[in-house]
Amino acid sequence: MNPQPTHPQARRLALAACAVFVLGTGQAQEQLNNETQMDIPASFHKYFGQRVNSWKDTERQIAKLDLDGDLNQDGILSNTDPADGGAFESTPPGLVLGLGEMTRVVLRLLPYRVDFDGEVVVTLEVAGVNRGHKTGEYGSFDEEMASSGHIRVWRDKDKKVLVLDSKDPSKRYVEFTTQYKTYPYNLPIAVPRFFFVEATGVSHKYSGDIRLLATVAHRAIGEQRPAYVDYDPKNPGGKQAVMPVEPVGSAPRTIKSFRTAFDHLLLTVQPEPRYKEFINGNNEGNWIAPPGKSYDN
Repeated sequence: MNPQPTHPQARRLALAACAVFVLGTGQAQEQLNNETQMDIPASFHKYFGQRVNSWKDTERQIAKLDLDGDLNQDGILSNTDPADGGAFESTPPGLVLGLGEMTRVVLRLLPYRVDFDGEVVVTLEVAGVNRGHKTGEYGSFDEEMASSGHIRVWRDKDKKVLVLDSKDPSKRYVEFTTQYKTYPYNLPIAVPRFFFVEATGVSHKYSGDIRLLATVAHRAIGEQRPAYVDYDPKNPGGKQAVMPVEPVGSAPRTIKSFRTAFDHLLLTVQPEPRYKEFINGNNEGNWIAPPGKSYDN
């Protein structure tokens, strides 16, 4: 049962066959064809952008979304380097971190539409991926905690503002919203561009067993915020609680919603950080070594 409010598109789409490497005793064993329904490639549509004058355009989105990390570990977060995104971020092992290591990820938004009412809603959510099941979901939250790695997502490298925690049921989903009156001018204020991912628990069984999912969607005036089911931390029996919903406004819905755009990044946590050949000496600060360790030795 999946403890996060994943969008329907993310459930229906899956990658073609991928190779997954099982972690455990230190010797990797190749497993073929165990891709899951949580292994989405990212948003796609027939063309870049949208047909400006077509109100019934089913492919139109309110913004383009891109979530990238320094997958090739060269110290540079590049939007033009295919090794920092694309298929690499959607195929295990994804972004590999050592225990205690931190890395910076970037969330890029390219606005498409300004002629709309309501809110632009950007979400981040984290979940473990069960590569032993086609759906990618675990049977219970306890099973996920015992089987998958653990990450925390921070707003800053000093770890003052915690955004997500994969083992805290109340910290697995977050929203950033901006209304049409100020969109897209306040995007840099309303939606953070950078986040820092901290590796705090080793991936036990599979590589690519943690997914960081980002979405951008349109929420019309008068439309209810969707209720979603989450695990209740106060209930030791593992039962679930339905999260409350709030209306966006009181006016009737008059403008058609836009297609949700989404992107995700798979992550793997290893016991030790990998050796990195920084081509710029890590001058951009995209990697932070575990406490007591340095990339200089």
